[in-house]
Amino acid sequence: MPARSPELLVSPEPGALGEHEAHLHVLRLDALAQTSEPDLLARYGELLTPEEGERQRRYLFEHSRRQHLLTRVLVRNVLSRYAAVEPRAWRFATNAHGRPHIAAPALAAPLAFNLAHTEGLIVCLVARSDAAGVDAEHTLRRTAYAQVAGRFFSRAEAAALRALPPDAQPERFFAYWTLKEAYIKARGLGLAIPLSAFSFDLEGDGIRIAFDARIDDEPAAWQFARVALSPEHACAIAQRVGPGVRAELRQFEWTAPIDRSAPAAR
Repeated sequence: MPARSPELLVSPEPGALGEHEAHLHVLRLDALAQTSEPDLLARYGELLTPEEGERQRRYLFEHSRRQHLLTRVLVRNVLSRYAAVEPRAWRFATNAHGRPHIAAPALAAPLAFNLAHTEGLIVCLVARSDAAGVDAEHTLRRTAYAQVAGRFFSRAEAAALRALPPDAQPERFFAYWTLKEAYIKARGLGLAIPLSAFSFDLEGDGIRIAFDARIDDEPAAWQFARVALSPEHACAIAQRVGPGVRAELRQFEWTAPIDRSAPAAR
């Protein structure tokens, strides 16, 4: 077993996750460079099922294989903070739109998760309901923000983006993008929901969502949050909690080695 890092503190005990609460677990990949365990990644691989290991080997690039491995290891260790299940014992399946969920073992209390990864970062959101989603993006990648928004965003979002000065457009673009991805992931329907069929209003206080006739949903039932993980990363959370309900979001940082040690709460 890898040596435990003295920086790691105790995480919430199983059952500490409330009905309307969400926990965001963050693994910054540069943290792994600090470990003195040369065979750490090899021992992480022992947690994977044969199918997960085979999928990892099919990636052409080393960074993709490493990211796949660390994502699987993170979610297994995260879930084991909330149930008396060893990390290697979890089994997963996907719905018709590719969203993963817990297939086994059977749990006494509902437990759901959602994953996102981007350059330098992996995040895992945990909630009691599967109507919760997370997205994270590396914001230094360049793109034609207004052009992409005009193609994929709602008219209101695209117009709001174009109205901003050029140096303010990247931050707004990634705010819209991560919020939209978090919402469709929380719905579990993937791109079966057109990105242009719903719109976020970020002017003033709060984050508000509106739907056009293509989406049958209740705006007041949703709560959204933007999380500043670093100057180079944008992150957003979507959670359906019901009208008038205020959900609590807590964030936890993980550092290597990932074992039965617990993450530090923030």
